[in-house]
Amino acid sequence: MRKIFDFSGKEGCEDIFIKTWEEFRDALAHKKFSFDEVGKAKKYNFLKAYDDIFHKNSCINYNTVTIKELKERLIGRGTILNKTESLNYERFITKKEFIKKDNRFSPPGVEWLYLAIGTEADIHQCSQAECRTKSGNRFGFCHFAFDDNQLDLKIVDLTIADNISYNEINRKLEKCSEEPYNKLNEIFYPKWYLELLLFHSIPTFSNDKKIIIDAADDNIKDAIIEWTVYTYSKLLSEQIFKPLSEVDDKSIMYAPFQTMAQYYISLGYSGIIYGSTVCDNGKNLVLFNKDIATPTGKIEDYII
Repeated sequence: MRKIFDFSGKEGCEDIFIKTWEEFRDALAHKKFSFDEVGKAKKYNFLKAYDDIFHKNSCINYNTVTIKELKERLIGRGTILNKTESLNYERFITKKEFIKKDNRFSPPGVEWLYLAIGTEADIHQCSQAECRTKSGNRFGFCHFAFDDNQLDLKIVDLTIADNISYNEINRKLEKCSEEPYNKLNEIFYPKWYLELLLFHSIPTFSNDKKIIIDAADDNIKDAIIEWTVYTYSKLLSEQIFKPLSEVDDKSIMYAPFQTMAQYYISLGYSGIIYGSTVCDNGKNLVLFNKDIATPTGKIEDYII
């Protein structure tokens, strides 16, 4: 069978991906723009490429879910408690006067709501890990429920490729292209796809035949779009979402994430689902409006 794509060179691609992210972060650290200046941020390679691929070419639709689609998943929030502390719903609602440090997607004083999302076991495990609990800690946990008036709000899900291997992603593209490409003498790519090649160098072509722009069969173009979204999303999860050390400056390390949040807000999104860096298979949800979800049910109070 004729090989159409060459998916080698992933390590080099990862290096370029990380480099553009670090350039983005360094520009924020040196005050070349602030986290909420999205227009200026889009002049830098990382966000420029992301915007070209995901927004201008609608690839972000693959990462888009609505609150309605999340209704069947459980959400909750936990906290470490003092030995004598009394509990009520107010304890689990974010208040700016208590937010003194940077969160991953928001600076100090911003009342966004961070929740664990998944199964019952997942949200407890993830919440405990995110709070850095230790044996003997008293821990409070509260379930939340989405407001039924907010069901049409859009959420960006950055975890869509977390449980898929690169080989599986590549094979799906190859399988879709086998029969059509066997009938062609040229390889077809949509124009926007060159942006990914330009900034992140993946994948390379397996021959030097002419690239015809915007002339591909719709099925092929759709397959390439899907491959791009899943590959990019997986790179984002594996190369960017990493735990911080005790010596890392959160205001610097979290600044590019905070800019990404502002970027999503500019596109009309109301939150982000992202993988936990401290809990295997854990997922978090940040809501830009804390009133989208409210505490519900019995508050749990237990010792770790």
